Amino acid sequence: MRVSIWVGLLFLATILVLGGCKKGKDTYKDLPKELAELSRQIDKHPKKSELYYQRAQYYYARGFIKEGFQDAASAVKLDEKNPDYRVLISDLYFAKRETDLAEESLLKAIELDPKHNEARLKLAELYYHLGMLEECNKTLDETLNLQPFNPTAHLIRAFCLKEQQDTTEMLRILQLVIDQNPNEKKAFLELGYFYQERLDPLAIQYYQNGLRVDPKDKELNFNLARLYQDLGELDAAIQQYNTILTFDPKNTNVFNNLGYIYLYYYDQYDEAIAYFTQAIEIDPNFINAICNRGVAFELSKQYSNARQDFETCTTLDPNFEPAIKGLNRLDKIKK
Repeated sequence: MRVSIWVGLLFLATILVLGGCKKGKDTYKDLPKELAELSRQIDKHPKKSELYYQRAQYYYARGFIKEGFQDAASAVKLDEKNPDYRVLISDLYFAKRETDLAEESLLKAIELDPKHNEARLKLAELYYHLGMLEECNKTLDETLNLQPFNPTAHLIRAFCLKEQQDTTEMLRILQLVIDQNPNEKKAFLELGYFYQERLDPLAIQYYQNGLRVDPKDKELNFNLARLYQDLGELDAAIQQYNTILTFDPKNTNVFNNLGYIYLYYYDQYDEAIAYFTQAIEIDPNFINAICNRGVAFELSKQYSNARQDFETCTTLDPNFEPAIKGLNRLDKIKK
């Protein structure tokens, strides 16, 4: 799992008319309220850099990188000494995967304000994403010298340690992150995952602590459900999977795993088929669910349906071994 303090990109479902509008009373009436108001303010105060910066943030958060960059550049032109504007430009460059320019912008922000914590953290994270661990750790050292109480810096350091396979120190730093910020769910997630890989029930505690911070986090919920399943705590696993469906009702992996439990643990083939079918209806190309349903049909002696599912799998992937084995079993039964 990659730690990230970069703002995630969200795309609007509808197309907005961006820029190129003639000024007038109702120019912005069809735009979202926040965007319309910012645009009106810019019309009134065209030399106010902060307004361009705010609108650039709005665009960036919604995935309009080109428009965001134009406004951020306008903000910089009006106020070249504001480091926050350079940080936002680095975000926009990073969104375009122009990492050299993102680095350049962050270095400029730090030049303008050597104590700019966010710029240094993003620079460290950029180095981490690029696999430049030495540069990442050096930047983190500088950040922590300026601000020792810095859970985000420690979190990035923990992921560097993971890459360097220093497990003992990684666990210590992750615990330090939680001590400094009890609401840092990424630390709980990583600690839970570490112990889950070892089938250590201690992972349950970390996942549950993370869910106290964000009860609807999909990864925390799913990992916990899967851990219960792997530990043989099937009732708890089913309950946790059903919890996920209350806020993520089209989660195909949840339906597939529920089907798997009823198929392989409870031998309840009809229930298993129903869950696999729900997964397939959401994703007709979900090959694992199709194959699992084929097995459920096979075990319930619905051989024609089983063959159809196995053949569908081999159409999707001619080398999908579980389906090939299923077809071979059916051939033996037919003989």
